[in-house]
Amino acid sequence: MIPYQTLEYLVSNKIKDARVLLKNRRFPATIYLSGYAVELALKQKICRTMQFSMGFPETKQEFQNYLIQINKNNAQPLTIVLHDIRNHDLNKLLIYSGPDLRIKSLLFSEWEIVKRRNPENRYRKLRIMSGTAEAFFKATRKIIQEIN
Repeated sequence: MIPYQTLEYLVSNKIKDARVLLKNRRFPATIYLSGYAVELALKQKICRTMQFSMGFPETKQEFQNYLIQINKNNAQPLTIVLHDIRNHDLNKLLIYSGPDLRIKSLLFSEWEIVKRRNPENRYRKLRIMSGTAEAFFKATRKIIQEIN
């Protein structure tokens, strides 16, 4: 289980780290860490939206315990699987977090930039221009602010 407060701490620190990397012209790492901050912010929001009081589930059993609790309290049972929320796909995470329509309408251009993030790029040699990294960083900060 990842406690809610840990997610909050990680989001804040990943953004701080990304800012330092941007200032030091480490553009691929800036994009990776700021994208990771959005992922963590969405997982934090999922905890609030789905009332995961103990934090974000890391195991199938933790997730099943939450589902049992949620389905007891709701007339319509939830039909989600752990893989739907335990991934790096920002589009899927946004859907489960709750504010997807608000983000996509209020911050359309920012979401268009951020949703293309590919965590697998951390294994690739990339050339990223400063303008691209700056735009990505600014977009992630706006999205995180709106998520919270």
